[in-house]
Amino acid sequence: MGVGKIITMGGNVSISPTEPLFKEFFNISQIISDGQPTIGVIPTPSGEPDKSGEIYSRLFKDIGANTVVLNPKSRSEANSQKILEDLDKAHSFFITGGNQLRITDLLQGTEMVDKIKDKFHQGALVGGTSAGAVCLTEAMIFEGTIKRHFYKGEVDMVKGLGFIEDVVIDTHFAERGRFPRLIQVASENPDMLGIGLGERTGAVWDFDKKEFEVIGSGNVVAIQGRHLTKSNVPELELGDNMSVSGIRVHVLGNGSRFQYEECELYLPEDED
Repeated sequence: MGVGKIITMGGNVSISPTEPLFKEFFNISQIISDGQPTIGVIPTPSGEPDKSGEIYSRLFKDIGANTVVLNPKSRSEANSQKILEDLDKAHSFFITGGNQLRITDLLQGTEMVDKIKDKFHQGALVGGTSAGAVCLTEAMIFEGTIKRHFYKGEVDMVKGLGFIEDVVIDTHFAERGRFPRLIQVASENPDMLGIGLGERTGAVWDFDKKEFEVIGSGNVVAIQGRHLTKSNVPELELGDNMSVSGIRVHVLGNGSRFQYEECELYLPEDED
């Protein structure tokens, strides 16, 4: 079995067994587990991780899965034999919302994350909502808002968990007016693909096909800077305002697919 799939959700997703994104998460988990999945719930980003772990554990049990809550309180606990034994029971892993820096500060570089990556490369499903989606890329945007748009250096990024390469994910995208900061990410990092996930909407990443499919009532926006024709960004000092041309924007609704290497959009009717 090759590398697994990833489901990234844009936040404010209904925590209900009938929610299409969670049903899809369960369905894929069921396939890779030969029928009876165990889902590892990681509530580390939450301000109330114990409560959040219980809520999502109950959700997945209501859909039909077994669950194990992976909630280390320290880096030493994230390196413990106990957490690795619990983790080994899971076929899939779901990271809750909250603050993405909580999960990277506590878990980055631990045995727990290394083990999840090993299982992912053997076919395990990984997913998350809001902060739990943002942290899955190699580089991630800090929590918080930008006070000034299109000024060099206004978007701060740090190292994420590294499950998805050459991509930066933003969530609550349209609802919180975050379009400018992904434009800025693409302008300052043309080799990265910016993905903006709307609320109640997610992307199902298939790395064998090099594409993702959109599920949800909102939109996913893909922003690429690799075809920039003009940019003054390299010559700017920090805080100077930017001028760029050639950024490409793709807006995807439910059922649309996006081949991320070719940056090609496919509508549902293209399958006919």
